[in-house]
Amino acid sequence: ETESAGAMVMTASDDATDGATDSEGQLVSLSDAATHAASVRMLSAGVRTRSKAWVIPAEQPLELLFFRNIYNELLKRERTEAGLEEAEVCPDADSRVSFEAFQISLERLFFILGDKDGFDGRKYVHDVEGGVVWADFFRVYKQKNVIVRNNLYERIYVTLDNPESSHMAQIISNVILATIIISSVSFVLSTLPSCHVNPGNCTAMKHVEFCCLLLFIIEYVLRVTTCWAVRSELFDKALLLELVTSFDAIKLESPLRRLVRFVLLPSNLIDVAAILPGIISRISSSEGGAFVILRLVRLTRILRAFKSPALAEAVKVITKTMQQSTQALYILAFNLMLGIVIFGSLMYMAEGGPELNAFGIGGTWNPDTQVYDRIVGRNWDSELQDWIYDKQKSPFQSIPHACWWAMVTASTVGYGDMFPTTPVGKLVGVATMLFSLVILALPVGVIGGTFGTVWDECDLEKKIQEQKTRCDLEFVTTETSRLD
Repeated sequence: ETESAGAMVMTASDDATDGATDSEGQLVSLSDAATHAASVRMLSAGVRTRSKAWVIPAEQPLELLFFRNIYNELLKRERTEAGLEEAEVCPDADSRVSFEAFQISLERLFFILGDKDGFDGRKYVHDVEGGVVWADFFRVYKQKNVIVRNNLYERIYVTLDNPESSHMAQIISNVILATIIISSVSFVLSTLPSCHVNPGNCTAMKHVEFCCLLLFIIEYVLRVTTCWAVRSELFDKALLLELVTSFDAIKLESPLRRLVRFVLLPSNLIDVAAILPGIISRISSSEGGAFVILRLVRLTRILRAFKSPALAEAVKVITKTMQQSTQALYILAFNLMLGIVIFGSLMYMAEGGPELNAFGIGGTWNPDTQVYDRIVGRNWDSELQDWIYDKQKSPFQSIPHACWWAMVTASTVGYGDMFPTTPVGKLVGVATMLFSLVILALPVGVIGGTFGTVWDECDLEKKIQEQKTRCDLEFVTTETSRLD
């Protein structure tokens, strides 16, 4: 060994024993930090977070890391109530929480888990008056054998609802997503004219759509018949931690309330609306009207793709950005509507109504056609030796008509269905375009800046959470080896 803690590698010297060969290897000396890291890696083989199984098991041991989270949360709360600084990311094993908080939190935990034996913290704590340290939490974990028991209904529902719960759930989620895409494509292609001219050309699409509908019905029926038994607090670790470490009364949902909450969720209402048209079409032959609109709702099932973990983070960032940018959006909407009304009114007076006829501006009323006419051009009359103005029906018959033009222009769409033809009307059009550029640019810059800020905050939050998880795993690993 070398005396320097920073020495990393020590090789054999040139005057070593003649019998030494390369196969004997090299003597490696690690620093204290490297030695500690290597020890943690080896010890962590016995203390790992629960890996994803192929199917959700009937019994799952509650992770030791969850007890660590309870310990951290109680310690953080007591330090905050005492007016002390917030605890470090990874508190040491000698930090103490009150026995009262220890007793109440674990008693609440075992009540939620349905443990009929209850919990008596005095059996696990050596020094009740001195407070509770991490070793006492570890003792409860080792001796109590904390198990989460999942009934059959919960296992079925969570498999269908949470793709991250098991490998089977991931496969089912991918199959459902592929079915949604196939069903949507089939519905879109069924609107081609060839399917109406010769329905026999689209028979295969009808069979595909029927198979997709059957799968959707089976999936929804399985979820609606099992949701009443799902204890959501056991599958949401953040919610479970909040219930355990809180002093509020525990209010667990009844089976009826779980069923009602499931049925009234917007995503489940969309599922019902997407299934009903297919069922109705096989019972009734009605077509058109409201039935066609109802059939279009099935395309909204594609929104379920946003439940994918790969897209969940992006959806969260966008949602948070829009929430923080509401003031900028309100200002944008107010200024835009104000500009549309003002410039729509100006365009109406410039090329529609007779309000400014005294100044040679605006349209004229045509009693024969009962519409306002406007000047669209002029031609030279050689006989009269003067300009003859050509007039046609003005598209700006009222301020609402002109507001449509103002909306299309301000949004930079420009359909071209309505446009000014007079010098004054063109001047109003230029002012409208300049106004829209300024009004749209300011809030977009604010929203863009907010998006960057929210993205950086999410990245920082993720790094802090990863650091905390890594620190907790390292702590649990080393303390398990020591306490065992």
